[in-house]
Order: sequence, then C-alpha cells, then structure tokens
Amino acid sequence: MAEYGIHHATFGRSKPSVFEIIGQENLITALRSAFRHGFKVLAENYPEKFGILFRHFDEGYTVVDSVFQYIHLRLKGGLFPETFYGLKRIPDPRSLDVSKRKIASWVFLAVVLPYIQSQMELLYKNVREEYSNGILNYKDFKRRLALLYLKFYPIYNFLWEITVLGYYMAFALNKTKFHSPLMHLTSTTLTHLTAFDLSDDAWKEYIPEKQKKLTTALWNCMNIFVGGVTLTISVGAFLTQFINWWYNSEGNTTSFAPMPVPPPPLKWSIDESVDICPLCKKKRANDTALICSGYVFCYPCIFRFVKENKKCPVTGYKSSLDQLVTLYQHDD
Repeated sequence: MAEYGIHHATFGRSKPSVFEIIGQENLITALRSAFRHGFKVLAENYPEKFGILFRHFDEGYTVVDSVFQYIHLRLKGGLFPETFYGLKRIPDPRSLDVSKRKIASWVFLAVVLPYIQSQMELLYKNVREEYSNGILNYKDFKRRLALLYLKFYPIYNFLWEITVLGYYMAFALNKTKFHSPLMHLTSTTLTHLTAFDLSDDAWKEYIPEKQKKLTTALWNCMNIFVGGVTLTISVGAFLTQFINWWYNSEGNTTSFAPMPVPPPPLKWSIDESVDICPLCKKKRANDTALICSGYVFCYPCIFRFVKENKKCPVTGYKSSLDQLVTLYQHDD
C-alpha cells in the first residue's frame, strides 16, 4: 500500500524519531475529529436518523475503535497510527508470549484513557462556565465536589502535560527508550517495521500449528477487513487534502452541505408585554439576547435551553452559547 511504500527508507534504523512519534499520535486525534465531523454533517442533514449517533459519538467511536485496534495489534504488530508510520510494538503483540491481557491494557491506554481524559476536560469546562455565570445549582455536597474539581483538575492537567513533554524531550535526547509515561508503564517500545512485517502473511507465522486451519481462516477474514479499512482511510485522507487544496486555490469557501433555509420567525403576540421572557412567561431577569434571532430572554432560561437544544426556542434557528449577549440597562 501507499502508506507503507513511503517508509521503506527507514528499515535500517530501529529507534523511531520523535517526529514519527508525534506524527502517529496526532493521527489518532485527526481521525477522531474527521469521523466526528462526518457524523455532524449527517446529523445536521438527517437529524432523525443520525442525531442520536452524533450525540453518543464519543462512546460509540471508543467502542468501535477499541475492537479495531485490538484486531490490528494482533494482525499487524501495532496500533493503526503506528503501523501507518511504519512502526510496531516491542514486545510484538502477535507473539504467543504476549498475553491477551497485556494487549487489552494497550488498547485501554491508547483508546479508552484518552476518552476518559476528554470527558474530564469537557466536565471541567461545563462546571467552570456554570460557576462563572453564577448558575452552579448543585446541592451542598455536589457543589463542594464541583468546586474541588475546578481547583484540582488544572493541576492534574498541568502535571500530565509537563510529564508527557518531559518524556518527549528525554526520548529525543536518547535519555530513555520510552516516548510516553504510558509506554513506560507497560514496558513497551516502538521500532520500525521490517520488510517481513509488511508482507500480508506475516501474522501467520505466529499461529501454532495445531490451530492453523481454523484460526487462519478466521484471522484471514479479519486481515482483509483491516486492510480494507486501512486503504479506505489512506485514500480518504488523500482525497480530503486534494479537495481542501482545490477549493482553497479557487477561493471558494462554500460548504458542501449548505444549511437549509429556516422558516420565518414567529410573530410576537400583541397581547404579550415586551418585558416577558418567551420561555418562562414571567418578567425577565438578567436580560439576555440571542444573536441569531434577536429575542430577549432571562439568562438562566435561555442558557439551559440553548445548551440542551442548540437552537432558538422562538424561531428554531440553530444557535450556540457563544451567541448569548447579556443586556445592561442604565438607570435614569
């Protein structure tokens, strides 16, 4: 395949460069973002079919990616981003000396742990936003936990980032053979693939003779599946870059899937007072305007509604929390 061909020059070296390490780790983030964007486009155009899939994208992607990476480790000797950059793991996951439990731990640290960290960061942002806006409506015990989380999560995040940076620098300076704390924890290193590793039948050498008939047929199907996914992602990445270059070169920023024209806004009832919140039907408190439609609401009312529904409650226009503007009135 094309992605393997570009790494033939690396066979003479065993230790990968720090740029290859960072490249394969960035590919993990890029793939997740690309799939998320794809499901977002589908959800916006077909909300009744794909809306629920997009809302639970992170959980679904983590499950599917965990299964895929486990199979990829057993067949190719490394995670997909690692083999994409011509790397494999030591000890080799295809070897019978490596237990399934160890491979499962690799998958957990590579796929599940980043998901947990992303949810921790999302929770921190939500709690911080509610605290900044004065709507942290938790009971005493939960409120104390939320305040503790606001205090200690930045410290944890700083220590984690500085530790990862320290491992990168030590690895680049040949002070350690582990490029991350998680690889150090599992005593795992990366090395370059050999010409034998790139052959389609390399994984067959690790199957015991007694199990070869049944196991070979099963894993052969999985090998075809993994190869198809690899080729699809490779071609998709190339086409994405080509399309991006094509449209940028012509200065055309038109979206491939333009948003449908929304219906006209509802007319305001003459009988209702202008200082009434359209949501709670009471006199507004802490007036806040929604930019996409111009309607004014109570801040707590519109904050909760937009956060949950991502649209204006009156017009149905798509909106976000960034479009909330607090209005201040001067007392005469």
